[in-house]
Amino acid sequence: LQFQLTVNLTACAIAVVGSSILTESPLNVIQLLWVNMIMDSFASVALATEDPLPDLLLRSPYPRDQPLLSNRMIRQLVGHSGWQMFVLFLMIFALGDVCPPSPANHDLCAPFGKLYHDAAGTMRSGRPDAYDSQYYTYDETCIPPYSEDNPKSYAFNETTGAMDPLRPPAYCVTEHGGHTPPSRHFTILFTVFVMMQLFNQINSRKLHGEPNVFVGILDNKFFVAIMAMEFFMQLVMVELPGVNLAMGCKGLNMNDWLLCLFIGATEIPINFVIAYLPLEWFKPRSSIKGFKKGEDGQDKAEKDDVPMLQR
Repeated sequence: LQFQLTVNLTACAIAVVGSSILTESPLNVIQLLWVNMIMDSFASVALATEDPLPDLLLRSPYPRDQPLLSNRMIRQLVGHSGWQMFVLFLMIFALGDVCPPSPANHDLCAPFGKLYHDAAGTMRSGRPDAYDSQYYTYDETCIPPYSEDNPKSYAFNETTGAMDPLRPPAYCVTEHGGHTPPSRHFTILFTVFVMMQLFNQINSRKLHGEPNVFVGILDNKFFVAIMAMEFFMQLVMVELPGVNLAMGCKGLNMNDWLLCLFIGATEIPINFVIAYLPLEWFKPRSSIKGFKKGEDGQDKAEKDDVPMLQR
């Protein structure tokens, strides 16, 4: 449940904020459907096939008035979704150079061409042109529409004797919406998002604060097989021609894949950091009237992450 809620919260935030600010979601419908399959179908099988540990028999039953989300689950939900949103929003808005589109290479700005905004890295922005032209283009740099009366809007071609427009047809437009072609920028974003879910799937194997989330991972063949299948399918969706076009992706190089894996793997150390956040910050609320208090006056769910009935 905590894994599904984490994916849901992050995906909804990316889709809503992207649609509100960028005029279209950074993750398209097909990509969100794939994320939904990871969250609801594959992860359910992978996590539900974990064998019970012997110490489970030492635990008392949960009380019937126990909240569905314990304070430890809320801590994991808020911590991991917050980290994922921080990384993904940083990738959306801090990466991506802004320059006129080039038919030869949509993913790179020309080395000596006009550069409206120099962001981190050398990758061209995958954001909609309507957004980039509004926030990163200024009157002195925005090329005016072609007009025979305005010499700044065209260049005279001595070979053909024609006046070639300087302004690309898709740039500096005021219309919002429309379709943005697949870009390396948003393909990396989509792949990082999936990789973070795969590594957080490993964290979700342990629910009670166990420090080592890899204990017994090789004993569950279903979990290992599903993790491998999810990664292989992501690889196919990004790299296989035709399939990646349907997914709204572009092929990535080896360095891009290593970057995506590295960022996704940060979910493992972040899990250790989240474990040190005080549980008192994440108090669950019961929806059952008359939720009983413990002897010290605290809600049972607030006294301990795993409240137990007395024997």
